[in-house]
Amino acid sequence: MTSAELASRAGRALNAFLALTATDEEWHVADRAVTLHCLAAHAPAFFEAHALAPLLDDALARLAEVPSDFPDELAWEVVMARLDAQYFRALHGLPCAPLPEDDVRRAVERVTAESTLAGWLVGELAQALGLDVDVPEPVGLVDAERTYWRTHQVLLWTCYLRDPLEVDASDALDELERTAPMRLVLGQIDSGAEMLFCLQTAGRDVDPRLIEALAATQREDGSFREEDEDGPREHAHTTAVCLIALAFEARGHA
Repeated sequence: MTSAELASRAGRALNAFLALTATDEEWHVADRAVTLHCLAAHAPAFFEAHALAPLLDDALARLAEVPSDFPDELAWEVVMARLDAQYFRALHGLPCAPLPEDDVRRAVERVTAESTLAGWLVGELAQALGLDVDVPEPVGLVDAERTYWRTHQVLLWTCYLRDPLEVDASDALDELERTAPMRLVLGQIDSGAEMLFCLQTAGRDVDPRLIEALAATQREDGSFREEDEDGPREHAHTTAVCLIALAFEARGHA
């Protein structure tokens, strides 16, 4: 598959992603900003060719509308969206709302009780925002959950693909390189795409057959979706991560 063909697929994925996230749901508002941030850093030629800078500016501005309170009934996806909102505004040097440290600490504990992996990520985001919270150790993770941990280590180390790796990420990258083919064979394209763009950003060689296997799962409407996904957040997220991986490979083409 040529770079031009991949660019065409990435363009269709972009259109699908923007349509899927054109809502007021907090996770869509957050994921839209996260994805455009990653595209600006990871696929700058694609980002410029599609004139996405105004969309990123708008997405970052909308993050200021995301609430910054953390009541006890908040679902983990919303906890993450609210921390994402503050984290990405901070990355771009924009004013952030003060966060209630005690409430965030309790939210991290509640999320951790549901999922150690999710608790680890929201705890890491909270710490990055300067809050004094305990981050659970993500021990005993296997399969897709372990992949998610490894990819998000790379994302955090690079401020979501913006910065070069300044830590020795060899163990994480070796693991991702070794297991990426299996994730795609199993149809786990969300984690598979994240693995590919983490390897790309680290300068690892990515087998073109893996990119083609990912591209082949694209749906007629341009989106990407795993067979067992049934929610609008998951659909948009999978489309987003596949878009980021394909846009990198489409460099030099609009």
